[in-house]
Amino acid sequence: MNNDISIARAQSRFMFNVYGWMSFGLFLTSVVALFAASNMALMQFVFNPWVFWPMLIAQFGLVVYLSAGLNSMSYTAARISFIAYSLLTGLTLSSIFFVYTFSSIAATFLVCSGMFAAMALYGYFTKADLSGMGTYLLMAIFGLVISSIVNYFLQNSMFDFMISIFGVIIFTLLTAYDAQKLKEIAYNYEGTNEGAAKLSIYGALVLYLDFINLFMYLVRLMGRKRD
Repeated sequence: MNNDISIARAQSRFMFNVYGWMSFGLFLTSVVALFAASNMALMQFVFNPWVFWPMLIAQFGLVVYLSAGLNSMSYTAARISFIAYSLLTGLTLSSIFFVYTFSSIAATFLVCSGMFAAMALYGYFTKADLSGMGTYLLMAIFGLVISSIVNYFLQNSMFDFMISIFGVIIFTLLTAYDAQKLKEIAYNYEGTNEGAAKLSIYGALVLYLDFINLFMYLVRLMGRKRD
């Protein structure tokens, strides 16, 4: 009985850290995006091709670094990498304020938050085994990326609309899947406290990416474009 209670406490502490770091990352991203969008000189610097593309590559590199090198890095390095990724994402996302109205972005953010919270809670508390969805969701993401690349050249508005709908569906389901996966990781983890702390950063990154992608596909559907 005591062992079950200690496991439950450790699991709750782990998930609290995961969502705490994810929320902090989203807060940093939002603040940076708003600040950058209000500073034309900074926007011109960020969206200079010689700055923008290396920044995207750096973002991709940080995700790979955090995912593949988690065991070998320190907790401090994991924290710095996650914070750096959140800041860079804020800079790259700032462009949406020049495409969509602020009110529609804010409304979409609230809708996204509600959808994300509902699916994260479902994934955490459901008794259904969602692990079987993993392979299909991964294949769906690859299909989504390929479709987006194709439509970049086609510029077909109907195709873009369909991609956005499927993107919302995929990342809504992925939120529930990842929430359950992180719960299982917390339950089965038997390593050190530092290892658990690093895993919480990784979990925060996973859910952060789910939220950002869900938001971006929602804003393409719900966002009202500026005149």
